[in-house]
Amino acid sequence: MTHCTAAHIDPSRKRIISQSRRDLEFICKQILRFLKMPHKELFAHYQKNRHDAFCTIPHPDGKGQLQCGSLAWEKFGKLAGRVFEFEPTLAQRVSEGRVMKEVIDAFVQRVLREHQEIDQITAEQILVDAAGMSSQALQTTEHYLPCVLFLHGKPDEFSIGPVTFVRRKKFFQNKKQVHRRSVEAEIAAHIEHVDKHIEQGFSRERAATVEQSRHLVRGLHARAIKTYRGYPWIAKVQIINCDHEVSEKLAAKAIETALNVIRILLGAERTRRLRLAWSRGDALRTAGMWADAQDMIHVQTGLSSIGPVGFENWYEGLTQGSGHELQILGSALAPLVDPREITHLHERFVDAINWFGDAATDTESTASVVKYVSAIERLFFGKFDRGHKTEFASRIKIVCNLFGYEDGGQAYEDALQVYNARSALLHGDLSPRDKKSQEIALLAEELSRRCILCSTHLYPMMLAAYKNPDAETLEMVMKKIGDEGLDWLAKAANYTKASDL
Repeated sequence: MTHCTAAHIDPSRKRIISQSRRDLEFICKQILRFLKMPHKELFAHYQKNRHDAFCTIPHPDGKGQLQCGSLAWEKFGKLAGRVFEFEPTLAQRVSEGRVMKEVIDAFVQRVLREHQEIDQITAEQILVDAAGMSSQALQTTEHYLPCVLFLHGKPDEFSIGPVTFVRRKKFFQNKKQVHRRSVEAEIAAHIEHVDKHIEQGFSRERAATVEQSRHLVRGLHARAIKTYRGYPWIAKVQIINCDHEVSEKLAAKAIETALNVIRILLGAERTRRLRLAWSRGDALRTAGMWADAQDMIHVQTGLSSIGPVGFENWYEGLTQGSGHELQILGSALAPLVDPREITHLHERFVDAINWFGDAATDTESTASVVKYVSAIERLFFGKFDRGHKTEFASRIKIVCNLFGYEDGGQAYEDALQVYNARSALLHGDLSPRDKKSQEIALLAEELSRRCILCSTHLYPMMLAAYKNPDAETLEMVMKKIGDEGLDWLAKAANYTKASDL
């Protein structure tokens, strides 16, 4: 953990500390304000300012809460934000809620218990304390999430970047011994936890027995396993050095992005029922009831998590050709599992993958059209000028032609049709119920898919040529490709020629 003395502190950290000191002064004034309020005045204040009643911090004597009010609460939030500025290594790895809790705890300890003066030194100490305590929550965790994937076909395990998908049966076979050991360790930890509370004065009669601890832990694991057995695949991904809340969110995001890669490579229709178990979508367990003309009630039930998804030779589809597209698309997931600053193009690439995935899983074809077009624009446009429609169609045609994805020479006309439909939908000129919107959605999907696959070749070239191109550079490159073709970029990227790709 970095820490500078006041004499050698750099200007940016000095600014952070000074702003924090002013926030701490404001917080203290708010606390004193509420402490001085008579009961009747405080009650009247809560009647007019209900949010203030819920803004409290721990009392320094360890009993009850101390009122600080919503304005002071906002300042605690700003202090939490400054912890990330003060210690950038925590950014994207620790939840804001955890950091804010540590800021409050540090404030209570340093200011309310130890009665330290609110100055630059105290402000810095609170930031250091909060950063230090937050960093203790960092850990590397491997997450296992159930998925609905292909019912038939081989292999039983495959990877997309850092995410590995394993058939449920194989997963539980591989983890059998580890799981047994983990259950016994959790039982021992629970027994120790109960004993510690008894030593601190908790009633032994009310405490869980050893047998109850065993029953509790084993029952919890049994219920989790029963839930997981309702799904044919388990996705596993390791999230590096994050707190638990952030780690869980990143794991789900990485797996969902990996599923979107599958949707891109195999197409939306073939992967429509593919999903992460807890993600939004149609219910996995369904039932229906209806009455016929004779007033007889009929029922039906369904379990879509183990129904047919995709097709048997799905793996050949994922690894088509040399597997270049799968490799590049999978590599885009790396920053999701080990949060760090990424290049501008990398961010655009991940955005396009997820725009496609959102479109492929949207039940409204009109919304899908908008999202598919957004994916293309995110890939190929650094800025938007007049005449965007024709430029949109031209860029799609040129790029698809250069990388062999034009498919019959209709890219320009198809792109114009999709763009016009997107504009008509946004401006209310086309009804969402119009059958034409479903046809346009299929066309938009194919265009978006081809553009993303083209980008698996184009983007590595741009990164090799320009290291970290920004939006302006992207726009320049796209215009120059339109005027001069691709050989100049291939040369700048140290390819002999574009056909070396």
